[in-house]
Amino acid sequence: MKPRLARVPRAALRGAIAGAVLAAALGSAAVLAQGPGAGAARDPASAPARGETKPAARHTDPAPASPRRQRELQAEQRELKAKLAQLKKSLATAEAAHSEAADALAVSETAISAANRHLQQLAAARRQVEQRIAELQARQRDAAAAQSTHASRLGLALRSQLVLLRPAPMQEVVDPGQAQRDRYDSAYLDVVVRERLHRIGELLDRRTELAALESESVQRKAELEKIVADERTSRAQLLQQEASRRATLARLAREIAAQRQSVASLERDDTRLATLIDQIGKVLADQARRRASGRAKSATESRPGAADDQALARRGPDHFEPPANTRFARLRGKLLLPVQGQIGSRYGAARLAEDGQPQAGAPPWKGLFIRADAGSPVHAVAAGRVVFADWLRGFGNLLILDHGEGFLSVYADNETLLRSVGDQVEADEVIAAVGSTGGNAQSGLYFEMRYQGRPFDPLAWAVAR
Repeated sequence: MKPRLARVPRAALRGAIAGAVLAAALGSAAVLAQGPGAGAARDPASAPARGETKPAARHTDPAPASPRRQRELQAEQRELKAKLAQLKKSLATAEAAHSEAADALAVSETAISAANRHLQQLAAARRQVEQRIAELQARQRDAAAAQSTHASRLGLALRSQLVLLRPAPMQEVVDPGQAQRDRYDSAYLDVVVRERLHRIGELLDRRTELAALESESVQRKAELEKIVADERTSRAQLLQQEASRRATLARLAREIAAQRQSVASLERDDTRLATLIDQIGKVLADQARRRASGRAKSATESRPGAADDQALARRGPDHFEPPANTRFARLRGKLLLPVQGQIGSRYGAARLAEDGQPQAGAPPWKGLFIRADAGSPVHAVAAGRVVFADWLRGFGNLLILDHGEGFLSVYADNETLLRSVGDQVEADEVIAAVGSTGGNAQSGLYFEMRYQGRPFDPLAWAVAR
């Protein structure tokens, strides 16, 4: 004997069915509203690389430049790179004597910087691919769960319809109007079933999308495997370059130490950096003049006034202070030093010999040396554009930022340069990692600030972070 299906009160049945229809419709709408890529993060933020920290404050992205302005910026970037290549070649030619130590360090330290930067780029790419794979898997699970839910609700609707189609014995005798109500309920259930089948059909149509998601997931996993393999190769190359640098330092330790104590070598280093900055300033000034052509430009926009020039002349080079009538001057006292650490040498201080006494005849410090652990993040003190990012004899891996109005900031002795010439950076953005390149005896950052090529005291403008 077949078991009888339990009778359900009609009002309760109608309420349950209506609730199921509403829930299914809402569920279907939510699932179907997700097109390919729905729920994907917008450019997921990469976890900070080694020693990297996020900026303390967010900066609103500027409005996108017009196509014409973008072409002009690209042309300026190409011009700057070409000028820098010529300048680097002329600096090398002008050297009175080549140093085996400097030349050997240039090769290994440049390669170490490039390998470290490539590793960080690979790590960022790997995090993005992993994020995308997780999103694809989540969407696949959601779509499969929605399809299962609709199929279950369809089964419930069909069972309810079967109950109405199998009236109880003597029902018409006991309640003659029930048969008519059952027919109405059955017709209502027909609508419910058709709606459910329609939703199921829509979900089945998404099998193509699910297959595409699965295909993309497979591609992303293959891409991830390649990135991981590239990381292993890059790490191996980095280890080789670091070993080569250690061997160079050990083999030429005496020559490197002698250069650090040589007054003539220190003076050549100062001249080399000053020449570089002067040439960069000329290129930037020429570009600024071309941009400003056709516009009225007051003298105060590019140079201090006559009164300021006279005041600067009275102060002399050891107490040089940029003019106060510039936009950048409003940041005075509000800047943060680029790295957290102990200040070992200050602007204007005498250089010390190995015995701790002032080194006779040596040029004074033009900036700060901040002791910090290798790999510590180096931050931009203010927003600007990278105008130099390369190895320079005496300064190792060197990066220079142009902040406009003739202001530059200089970051030397870096282990890794994380930005390239032409890159725009925000205030406090990580641009490099601390090192001890250029023959420096200890890890840290050498930092200068310059106005129209002249160095000034960074501690008058920036505070410790």
